[in-house]
This record gives sequence, structure tokens and C-alpha cells, in this order.
Amino acid sequence: MRAAARLARRAGGADGFTLAAKAALVDALYLAPDAEISKLLERAARDARKALAAAPDYEPAYLQLAIALGQTAERTDPITAHLSGYAQQGQALLQRARALAPDDPWPVGLLGIWHLQLVRRGSAVLAAEFYGASEAEGVRLCRQAAAQAPDALPLRYGCAVSMLELDPARYGGEALRSLTAIVQMPAADAAERLIQQAARGQIDAARRSAVR
Repeated sequence: MRAAARLARRAGGADGFTLAAKAALVDALYLAPDAEISKLLERAARDARKALAAAPDYEPAYLQLAIALGQTAERTDPITAHLSGYAQQGQALLQRARALAPDDPWPVGLLGIWHLQLVRRGSAVLAAEFYGASEAEGVRLCRQAAAQAPDALPLRYGCAVSMLELDPARYGGEALRSLTAIVQMPAADAAERLIQQAARGQIDAARRSAVR
């Protein structure tokens, strides 16, 4: 992934820097040791910003930047994340992406994950008060994205894990069905094969938890 990111950066432009951001994110989320993740997320954000500097209306770059900021927030304590404005920035980026590409399921699904993760990290009351986020809207958007693009493997994985983490009793069955479908889908590339591996891990962990 790092070699791919370097080649993409050399190519430059909106396409090149967006591809570099995506490669850095895959590395951070599925390959890198914990000590390297924060730097990779920073690099992904820088690459996405360079893509937007080259093409301010390039929707895929907004998505990659939103993912990078969201993952950075996940690695930050809630107070620092709030003061840093990660949630507000992520929402604005995804809303801009949705405005640029109204038919793209990715901003829809990522907004769904945004809602679910904010509720999970804080509480329903605080998520609603500070960010206007809600569990119901997160679930609705994730289901909408899955209906629009059932084969969007990374998006379905993010939604399934977010629902499972938020409330396994309520959403465990739905999430596990999505994860099972993900494992059975044809993988388009190495990144998707890594996501399938992660999905198998989630399924195994859920089964072990059910046995206890």
C-alpha cells in the first residue's frame, strides 16, 4: 500500500492524491502497527487536501478526507475530538460530497456511520445536542446506502461494524448478515480482500461472544 501511495503522489493531481489518501487509509486501518496509524491518517488527510487544492469540486477527495478525520477522532479522547471539531468538519465534508454527487451512495453511507459513531462514543443525548446526530438517522442512511449499492463492500463493512458496536442486541443479526455477505462477495482488489479478512474476524468475535 505504501508503494502504491508513493506512485500516486508522484502522479499528482486530484486523482493521484486521492488515490494516495485511499492507500494510506487502507494501510492505517488494516495493515500498520498501532504506533504508525496516527501518522498515516495525517498523511491521508494531507493527500486529500492536496487533491482538493487541485480540484475543489472533486467529490472522492471529500470522502477520503472525511474518513481520515473520522478515524483520527476515533483515536482521540471525546473531549479533544470535540474541541478539535472533527465531527463538524466530517459532517460538512460529507454534506458537500453529497451535494456534488447526489446519486452516490458513499456520502449517504458515510453520513450513516458518522451518526452511529457519534452516538456510540458519547450518548444519544449529547450526540443530538452537540451534533444533531441520532441512532435512527444513522441506521436509516446505512440501510439506504446498502439498498443503493449492495456490492459496495467497504461501505457495507463500515455500516455493519458501526451498528454492531452501537447495539449488538438490536442490530447484531442484521450486521452479521451484512458481514457474511461481504465475505462471500468477489473482492475487487487487495484492499477489499483485507476488508473481507476483517469481516471474518468480526464474525468470529460475535460468535465467540454469543457462546459465552
